[in-house]
Amino acid sequence: MRSIICVIVLIGLVFMLTGCGLDSFEIAENIAAPRNLNLPIYGEWVIEDFRMSTISSMDRDEAAEYLGTKVVFHDKLVSIGENYCLNPSFKIKNVNADEYLTYYYKTRPGLLNIKSDRIQVVSVSDKEQFFNEFIKVDEDLIIVNIDGVFFYLSKETDLIENDNSKLLSLPEEIDMAEESSSKENGIGSGILIGLKSLNIGQEENMESWNYRTIFIRSYNREIVNIQETDGLMLPRRSGFWKIEVKRQELDGKINDEIKAYQLDKKTELKTAVDMNSLDQDTKESGQEQSTIKTILFAANDYISIENIHYRNKGQRYLEFYPIDNIGTGKSIKISDIMGEAGKEALIQGFNKEMAKEMDNHTIVDVTPKENSFGLFRRNGMWIFKGRVNYMEDGNYQYKDFNINILPTKELISFDELAIPWKAIKAKVPEAVDAFTSPNEDLAIVLTYGHILVFRIENGELSDEPIERIKLNSGEKVVMAEWALGKYSLLWDEQFK
Repeated sequence: MRSIICVIVLIGLVFMLTGCGLDSFEIAENIAAPRNLNLPIYGEWVIEDFRMSTISSMDRDEAAEYLGTKVVFHDKLVSIGENYCLNPSFKIKNVNADEYLTYYYKTRPGLLNIKSDRIQVVSVSDKEQFFNEFIKVDEDLIIVNIDGVFFYLSKETDLIENDNSKLLSLPEEIDMAEESSSKENGIGSGILIGLKSLNIGQEENMESWNYRTIFIRSYNREIVNIQETDGLMLPRRSGFWKIEVKRQELDGKINDEIKAYQLDKKTELKTAVDMNSLDQDTKESGQEQSTIKTILFAANDYISIENIHYRNKGQRYLEFYPIDNIGTGKSIKISDIMGEAGKEALIQGFNKEMAKEMDNHTIVDVTPKENSFGLFRRNGMWIFKGRVNYMEDGNYQYKDFNINILPTKELISFDELAIPWKAIKAKVPEAVDAFTSPNEDLAIVLTYGHILVFRIENGELSDEPIERIKLNSGEKVVMAEWALGKYSLLWDEQFK
């Protein structure tokens, strides 16, 4: 009898501890949901209402056309009207409602009639790419953001599992795509390459840079389209954004302004964020200085820049910002995106490099700052570097050092080479950078003068490139984003 009581007590404690543990997480670990009825969202839903926002890229009439649209959540597919995701994976995170909505969508819970301080966000993706995120208000109400508009979904039924004919009522191309995907295994690839080159025609020895984006799309290992545009075109959850650097001159001072805004057909609804903020040292001194800015790296959610006080004392600062939160003017710390491991790697890299300087009898009395870091390209991958700024013999100096930690997939997607860098260099000795498709069908190799596009055949580069694109003098990659399968075609259409 005593043994039975002990077992019952232990079971009760397990349930109690499990419940407390879930609430204690600030953001839950990504969880791949079980199949069928254990999915975090399941069944057939319908769009019944919507709320416009400051970042909406459609008008009210366009949003109203979504009313009545069927939305299906199943372990084989998730669909919103004609948009779908095959064999989806679900990830759950519990977040602070105010922080999440402010950071990602520039809105507040009250405006969406969300009363809880914490919300559950369910991300849906397939093996190729992110599909969408859904805010689960309760078991019968979820919210999804499409092109900046918040749509309210109510549940109609969860009987899909027992009635597969529900799936047959979806658009015919979904069934066709599901059948072909198993045969073709993702043979379409597209890459957006953001490039930066020094402006040779600069005045008064003031550095300035030109930026452009090239989109390359292939199908069955053949190039089907190459497009180009000025500035950096960045694919984000809300659609394509553009990043530009604008130079302003006032009262003899030159300042660069970095603008990031969502592209849409209604210019009056553009959302812009301003990166023309002074660094902390300038704020404290109360002196505005001429500064120029250059982009080192850009991705879905973050941007790495070098802030140069050219006409003051020549200081060059590394700064890292969330694109959506750049208006605060405060750069983030490496631990904000890489945790304590990032902070430790920064300190270790600093100590290692400074030890070399001490051996060379150079006295440097500095300490590393957590917010002084950036992302750079080296041997076909993105790497972190830290920077220390100091004075030596009355002159301002800086030194970069390697931070031995790899960026996470949340920061950079698809940053692995399918062909080792040494093999690429053996095939193309003049190579200075390279990217390979996650489909392992295409390789992009950069030399000092060209972008060379190769097929990948049996794990090796084809004998000759299938395309050559001329590069400007000294042009470097600051952005690279892959689209696979059907997404490459969607990007192609949106890029046009």
